[in-house]
Amino acid sequence: MSGKETFLFAKWPVEVHRRNFRRSVSIYIYPKKPIKVMAAKSTSQKMIVDFLMSKKDWIEKTFEKFAAIEEKFPDKRIRSLETFPFLGKERKLKVVITLNKKAFVSVTDENLLLHIPRNSWSATTLIEEHPTALKEIRHFYKREAVQHLSERVKYWAEQMNLHPAQLKFREQRTRWGSCTSRKSINLNWRLIVFAEEIIDYVIIHELAHLEHMNHSDRFWGLVEKYSENYKDIMKALRESQYLVEFLTETN
Repeated sequence: MSGKETFLFAKWPVEVHRRNFRRSVSIYIYPKKPIKVMAAKSTSQKMIVDFLMSKKDWIEKTFEKFAAIEEKFPDKRIRSLETFPFLGKERKLKVVITLNKKAFVSVTDENLLLHIPRNSWSATTLIEEHPTALKEIRHFYKREAVQHLSERVKYWAEQMNLHPAQLKFREQRTRWGSCTSRKSINLNWRLIVFAEEIIDYVIIHELAHLEHMNHSDRFWGLVEKYSENYKDIMKALRESQYLVEFLTETN
């Protein structure tokens, strides 16, 4: 059995999730969400508050970090002229009225074009109110990602003479790619928002694991052979990773 209770700690809402056989108290912090506390059913609220007090400085710094990230990477809104990153370039969203029966998205050098059927659009319609706008944007990004990333994997596999047994595409919050012991490579399709050099680095990184299933000096030497400035690229990826948040399904 489990339960959930809420209270306010300092200026932050807290949700307590209790479990029968929980032995310790743990806290989890996410942007724009209450502090999540995992505790046993027998743990008193005083013990939980004392634990939160002991972590107060860390909690404060974490929420300050979230606020700084939110300021640097504000939420994207599905509205005309909002900019969306695609292959490392910001493109403005524009509505195109189409005679097609279904909405779809296309891209130009400067714009992301949301094609909306004439029968579901009027002069007073707001883009964000269109029932399939975000769904079609996600569908476009994923479709383009599968095609583009597949082509880049094929290119780099030939360059490195390292060929995966299988290529899969996933949507993960914290991982851009992975390589299994069965020589299968997984790529996060949301990589499509980034510049080509970032995409190529991730692919080179995972292909290198086909030869070295570790992060040894030999592994990094192989990566550097095909991506000389990989350290700078890794830094750029860390600093821009939040650009993909608008593609999160729960948004």
